Amino acid sequence: MKTFKTTIEKPILEIRYDNYPSSPREWSNLGYFIVISKRYNSPDENDFLFNIIKNTGDIANNQKHHIELIKKEIESNILDEKVLAIYPISTYEHSGINYSLGNRHGFDYSNNGFYIVTDKTNAELGVKEEDFEKVIKAELDIYNQYCNGEVYEFVLYDEEGNIKDSCSGFYSIDEIKGYLPEEFDDEDLKEYFIQ
Repeated sequence: MKTFKTTIEKPILEIRYDNYPSSPREWSNLGYFIVISKRYNSPDENDFLFNIIKNTGDIANNQKHHIELIKKEIESNILDEKVLAIYPISTYEHSGINYSLGNRHGFDYSNNGFYIVTDKTNAELGVKEEDFEKVIKAELDIYNQYCNGEVYEFVLYDEEGNIKDSCSGFYSIDEIKGYLPEEFDDEDLKEYFIQ
């Protein structure tokens, strides 16, 4: 009868969903992301801007007029900010939530938000105006992952099963690779994902 000795060549890794991620809206962002919804909180909690968008929406003739009214109210109030751009945001709700730049029409879509870039909000990042849409789309992609629970964490165990390292807040499983020992360089980390 043959006996086999099991040896562990590398630590054991577990990747799972991060149940307590911080909101990417707490990071440095290009502008204000305000959505008017009865079902969800606005991504950025700013009562002043929320009320401006809601109140001007009640009197606006169309979206272009609404944007003009928002800009006028922001620039004439105590914020002391110059509006550089305002973009409409649409929301898609169907077994999850997805925010996107621009207007969308159809079942489960609503056009109920705006992304507002001011000189103050752009001061930290210093994004050129021609790159605003690209940056906003990237922010929306990350926020959509956050809203839908697509944020990851890992736990790395040693040979005895003790926690050697752990970290959370990853928006891609591949990002985790940079935090692992070199033994994992050629591994497909999706194989370590536990649901």
